Amino acid sequence: MLAALARSSGQVDAVVQTVHWQAGALFPAQVTLLALLEPEGDWRWELYEGEQRYTQRLPFYPEGILETVLRGEPLSIPDIEAYLAEHPVRVRRLVDHDEVLLEIGEEEPEEPVLSMLFVPLEVRGARVGVLSVQSYAPAAFDDTDLQFLDLLGQHVSIALENAGLREELERATLTDALTGLPNRRAFGRDAPLALERARREGRDLTLVMLDVHDFKSVNDTFGHPVGDAVLATLGRVFREALPAPGAAFRLSGDEFALLVWEAEDRLGDLARRIEEGLRTAEWPPGLGPVCLQGGAAQAGPGASLHDWLSLADARMYCAKRGRARGLHVCWGLDFGREDVSA
Repeated sequence: MLAALARSSGQVDAVVQTVHWQAGALFPAQVTLLALLEPEGDWRWELYEGEQRYTQRLPFYPEGILETVLRGEPLSIPDIEAYLAEHPVRVRRLVDHDEVLLEIGEEEPEEPVLSMLFVPLEVRGARVGVLSVQSYAPAAFDDTDLQFLDLLGQHVSIALENAGLREELERATLTDALTGLPNRRAFGRDAPLALERARREGRDLTLVMLDVHDFKSVNDTFGHPVGDAVLATLGRVFREALPAPGAAFRLSGDEFALLVWEAEDRLGDLARRIEEGLRTAEWPPGLGPVCLQGGAAQAGPGASLHDWLSLADARMYCAKRGRARGLHVCWGLDFGREDVSA
């Protein structure tokens, strides 16, 4: 089992799945729960019952069973009904967050969980979660099982730490440090997936390529720290203006890309939100208006990813030429959509 944990330590989800499949051979258990504390203070539950997996966020209740274990020691509950009668603690379920712990599904299960073991998990000296194995049978576990689960929990903590470090490293390689937006590498990963999803689900998806008008003069006149501040502010504007599941990316320099789940001819609301964000953002003193130009292209049914990117990019340069001919919107955004096929 330890070897399996080591192999699975690339991702947290894989650690949970490995613990579940291995726990079935080590304990008389049908359910495995890994509850991890999120940065916001809620619980993230990863639960396996038989072949089924359940994932959910649940609130942190100071009087709850998980919270008691997180603060204290490993816990064995041979009979949940007797335990609840003796201890006025709060328990919850995945479906409605209310009354009974781990009775899962839209209907009441034929075999509710009756006995369970809990051990706290610690990473880098801090309690980060709780590991639990559970059985449909009463008094399914003994003291040796609890001691073994506690030992196993230490190795699970190591696997989780390794998985967290790897996920953190992966996020760093996919994130632009200046703006906090996903970077070109992330765009290369996400754009094909979004295009495939749009075609599979029959949804409208538009790619918008953007850059800052005359950004070179900002760096030349005010210096690169001011230019960096402009780009960081644009990152915040795009994040606030673009609703999920849309995404903004910094590709390089002052070039950005937006994946917008709207038809090309319905970008007016997005343009207005971006324009308002540009107008109300806090810019470095003396900078003057910051203007963008963009090219929009809807994902066509037969176009390749390369064709899609090329069309949006070409339309952006059409917008730049239009601005040079006198089209100028301060604190604004021009979407170029003219035909560039010729």
